[in-house]
Amino acid sequence: MRRVSSDFMNNDMQYWLRRNEDSMASMQSKMSRQERIESPRDDPMAAARAVRYESFVGRLARYEENALYTKDRAAIAEGYMRQSMDIMQRVRELAITGATGTFTKEDTASMAVEVDQLLAELVSLGNARGPDGDFLFAGDKAKTEPFRAVQGYSEGAGAASTLGVDYLGGIGTPRAEISESSYLPMNLPGDAVFWAERQRIASGADASAYRVMDETSVVIDGQAIGLKPGDTVQAVIAKINDSGAAVKASLDPARNSLVLEATDAHRVRIEDGDGGSVLADLGVLSGSGVPSDYAPTARVSGGSLFDAVISLRDSLRKGDFIDVGGRVLASLDAGMDNLGRRLAEAGAMVERLDAAALRLNREIPDVTRLLAAEKDLDMAQAITDFKMMEYAQTATLQMAGRVLPKTLLDFLR
Repeated sequence: MRRVSSDFMNNDMQYWLRRNEDSMASMQSKMSRQERIESPRDDPMAAARAVRYESFVGRLARYEENALYTKDRAAIAEGYMRQSMDIMQRVRELAITGATGTFTKEDTASMAVEVDQLLAELVSLGNARGPDGDFLFAGDKAKTEPFRAVQGYSEGAGAASTLGVDYLGGIGTPRAEISESSYLPMNLPGDAVFWAERQRIASGADASAYRVMDETSVVIDGQAIGLKPGDTVQAVIAKINDSGAAVKASLDPARNSLVLEATDAHRVRIEDGDGGSVLADLGVLSGSGVPSDYAPTARVSGGSLFDAVISLRDSLRKGDFIDVGGRVLASLDAGMDNLGRRLAEAGAMVERLDAAALRLNREIPDVTRLLAAEKDLDMAQAITDFKMMEYAQTATLQMAGRVLPKTLLDFLR
């Protein structure tokens, strides 16, 4: 026969009371948070799905924020590019007018004054900033002013004027992720937007007997191209052409020298890799270690939009209408064609970002509903369950109040 002590009933009653209180506290916590999963053990499968959905919703929200931010920057950049195109339209009108040959040198000099002012405004547009203060056309150097006007005196000018415009921005572009593994540029490199002609760099050195001596590399537009000992100039050319850089390499059949030509209108930035001297040995670079510091014997052609406008101004000052109607006008047309193409790319990017933001705006609520189906608490059922717990707790307390008060003193007379 099992002996039941007087403490057994008391301990057993306290155990169930505390268990009921714990269940009620858990239910109260769930109702206050309106979530049915308080800890993963409540529903391991649903908890795992909820974690994945929460992570996905967070990524979608970040993608939407990136898309909207990049869209705003691209739209602002597009506006500045349109203004630049309007300026170039006026510059071209002056070029056509000055190329007729019916004006005196004093008349064309007056046109040059307006061209010089338009040039200054074009440089100002190239140095435009976004709402966050970053430069829009500085590439991956968004804090650096991309264009610097070099001032000096030129023939026919009574005061200092712009002799050239240097690009100080980066050649790379920071990118924003707008969906899974999908990136779009946040900044535009100014040496592509405000360029006129395809740059061509022709070495003056005979490379027919050239061999690479050590394992090294060359860097073209920020892309490193590895070279191995024994590579001939033909092997170097093949590796450059297979690299994906926007540059075509070839061998000049008359001089047997290396020729690098951009496949689209942009400034080609070239340099030897760390410790290497391949481009210097081939007569393309001077060997100073400064990027795009060309050798004295190298022939470089293809300039920027600013160079074309400067050429127009100088030719108008001289009254050289033949040069204006020939070389200068062709350079202006090439620059406007490139600017128009870049403008179309910016507009297309704005449309794509707008579509991406709209898609994300619709996708986030869909995933949020899936998350809610896993986590949200059925309040009606929760209230019913809580009232049942309260009823059970009250009944337990009433039963304890009747049974537990009995002590030894109750039997003393």
